[in-house]
Amino acid sequence: LWMGIDTLHHQLRGKLFVGTDSDPVPYRERIHTYDPFILDTGVNQKNCTVPVGKPYGLSTRPNYDLCQKPGKPGAGEIFLLGDSHALHLIPMLDSVTGVTGKRLTFAFQMACFIDPSMTATLGSVKFPVCQDLARGEMDWSVERLKPGDIVMISSWLNSYLSGLSATGKPSDMVVEMDGRRISPPEARVIHASNLRRFAKRLAERGIHLVLIVDTPMLLQKPMECRPKPGDSERCAPDAQITARMQQAVRETLGAAASGLANVHVFDPSSQFLDGAGRVVPVKPDGTLLFSDDHHLSVSGSLSLADSFRRFLEQKGLSGSTGHARPGSSSPGPAPSPGPSSAPPSP
Repeated sequence: LWMGIDTLHHQLRGKLFVGTDSDPVPYRERIHTYDPFILDTGVNQKNCTVPVGKPYGLSTRPNYDLCQKPGKPGAGEIFLLGDSHALHLIPMLDSVTGVTGKRLTFAFQMACFIDPSMTATLGSVKFPVCQDLARGEMDWSVERLKPGDIVMISSWLNSYLSGLSATGKPSDMVVEMDGRRISPPEARVIHASNLRRFAKRLAERGIHLVLIVDTPMLLQKPMECRPKPGDSERCAPDAQITARMQQAVRETLGAAASGLANVHVFDPSSQFLDGAGRVVPVKPDGTLLFSDDHHLSVSGSLSLADSFRRFLEQKGLSGSTGHARPGSSSPGPAPSPGPSSAPPSP
């Protein structure tokens, strides 16, 4: 009986037994299920992250000879570092680098707060590899990247730093440093200071740092609240809660960038908010923008491609030579994100 069940579930799955799919999100919208994350490249789970249960080290860290989308000669490189909130930007960056010709490399670890001195934990779950990953990849990026290249950091800062959950209650995420619990305001100050220290090291090598304001969170997964276009109230937090969370992250990254010509902050928040400031889970045509309550869908990620490409152009970071040095372009404000036509989903 057991052998028969096993055969139905594996060798004959999809033939005599089609199996079940507990995830109601359309497969084409699930960034996390693509392997490789970018078609015809080595940008995949195996090459781009530390194996589960392994410590971070020379033999386990991402291999950029494999974890890369090749670019054009002289176009420079974007190195994306973060957690799953970096992963959900991969479709956007795949589209953008297809235009700019930049090489794309990627290092991530799920649920990792990218900070060299603090760690974040949720309940009893510990992430000991995160601090080592942050330190190691920051150090290595300074060593290996070239003038004009870009380090891009994106992680779940709404949870790590805002101190709030989507319900408006205190977040269950705990941030610690040297075994001591850190309050959200203190964590924001420390994180901004650590980012500034890293940015100054990059500036000495002519490397840019792009910081991403975290995308806003939903109250429920879109496929659970079943939103209709134009009706986000069942799925979205109160607008004031969203505003407080986004502002906490925005101010933290703004403090990190203040006065540093090589640091640039990209804020996509407004592209996911309606006129009342509520998070929009679906486009007017019914296309999902989120795959759950805090990760973008493939379509949601691709919807940012045009505005991020304009952002790079304004900062002088998208040129074909890829060697714009920090301070060579007017810092200026980030472009106001507006509706963009996303390329077709992969």
